[in-house]
Amino acid sequence: MRAATRRVFIASLLLALGLVAHFLAFLGTPLRPPEKVLVEIEPGTGAWEISRTLEQRGVIADGPSFMAMAVVTGKARRLQAGMYVFEGSRTPLDIMRILFSGRTVTYRITVPEGFDIRQIADVVSKAGIVSRHEFLERAADPASAAFFGIEAPSMEGFLFPDTYFLVPRATPLEIMAKMVDRFRREYTPEMDRRASHLGMTRLEVVTLASLIEKEARNSHEKPVISSVFHNRLWRGMRLQSDPTAVYGLDGFTGRIRHEDLLRETPYNTYLHHGLPPGPICNPGSESIRAALWPADTDFLYFFARGDGTHVFSRTLPEHNRAITAERQQHRRG
Repeated sequence: MRAATRRVFIASLLLALGLVAHFLAFLGTPLRPPEKVLVEIEPGTGAWEISRTLEQRGVIADGPSFMAMAVVTGKARRLQAGMYVFEGSRTPLDIMRILFSGRTVTYRITVPEGFDIRQIADVVSKAGIVSRHEFLERAADPASAAFFGIEAPSMEGFLFPDTYFLVPRATPLEIMAKMVDRFRREYTPEMDRRASHLGMTRLEVVTLASLIEKEARNSHEKPVISSVFHNRLWRGMRLQSDPTAVYGLDGFTGRIRHEDLLRETPYNTYLHHGLPPGPICNPGSESIRAALWPADTDFLYFFARGDGTHVFSRTLPEHNRAITAERQQHRRG
């Protein structure tokens, strides 16, 4: 009897050791998915369902072991809902840090409203996450927009301004996934309905919002500036928005000159009618709402005073008189 008990004990011990060895090997073995994988986790999704999904998509090799790791680490009930991209070689511990990144933050970046993809690339690069070139190359690639289901020429406009917490070795697509997820939570069904009422696509709304973001300095003026653009579009007039003329000039920080307004690009609204082919920056919620709900005005012109506010006019002669009066006041000052 004792011999039988001993055999059972030894067999149980060997089985336990084998399971521990398998678990430790699982933890430390990186797995490279066959291609980049996009996984969306809805709020309330359980750790077991996540584990099965990750195994089915080729992100991890063993769903039950991943679930066990979530339980052992106490993170099974603290998952972060959202959109995730997995690409490259990652261990299950790396995946766990990504999914439960709320308590394993290493990098903190802030993207201000109105930053374009070049400026965001600078922010990411300065944080030491990925190189500027690598991020910008992926952000400017239409294939990246298509990967996220965005009908746009690039990721411009859909990398929502906010503060983000990123895990080590995050890839450009993984970083952008957080920003796109934030955009989709901010762009509400109400906004989609309003866009449909106006006869605008989501891309057109975000593009118009990006112009408003670049032109406006005060929140209360955004709906008024939006009304000018809507009025000009309705009348078939060129929008003549200065920031569109210099979009794409890497590192441009100077004053826009007259020759810049004649620069031939598809984004230059001094040369081309209608909206540009895509956004010129990444607008915030106020600018998006202003694009959808413009003020009720008959203004067709505006110019900047230089103090962050604008002068609005209904006709070209009125606009020219306002400019002359503003210049004379500056001379007297």
